[in-house]
Amino acid sequence: MAPSIPDRAARRHGYAAGMAEPRKRSMRWGLLTLLFLAIALASILTSNGQGRYTLLTLAGLIVGFGGAGYCTWQGLKGFTWLPR
Repeated sequence: MAPSIPDRAARRHGYAAGMAEPRKRSMRWGLLTLLFLAIALASILTSNGQGRYTLLTLAGLIVGFGGAGYCTWQGLKGFTWLPR
């Protein structure tokens, strides 16, 4: 039986033959949610400073709350208590 040849990609990155490659980092949905909520807050503060809503502040509210909702949904969908 011939000895097994280690994977060239594993050698190139410095991983031993039996070691698994490190996991890819998952998306940080919570931080993205806070970013979109900050956009919505900036739109609200801007509209209060102007005394009226404009098309830009309304678009900021829609993008901010819509993006925060989407990121929250994706974060909850990908959440698990079990180790990966």
